[in-house]
Amino acid sequence: MKNFKDVWEDAANSVGGGGVSMPSGVSAKKKKKDLYDGRTKAGRKFVERILARRKAAEAKRIDNEKV
Repeated sequence: MKNFKDVWEDAANSVGGGGVSMPSGVSAKKKKKDLYDGRTKAGRKFVERILARRKAAEAKRIDNEKV
C-alpha cells in the first residue's frame, strides 16, 4: 500500500511531463494598455457614450416589461 508521500510525488511527476519546453521569456505576459484614460477628453466622451447606452438599454428593458 502506498503512503501519502508516494502518491503525492507520483501526481506531481505526472503533471509536468510531456510538455513542450519554451524559453523563459515567452511565458511572461505583457500588461495590456488601457484603451481610454478617464482623465482625457476622449476618455470622458467614451464614458458618456457608455452611460448613455446603459441608460437607453435600461429604458428599453423597462418598456418591454410593461407590455
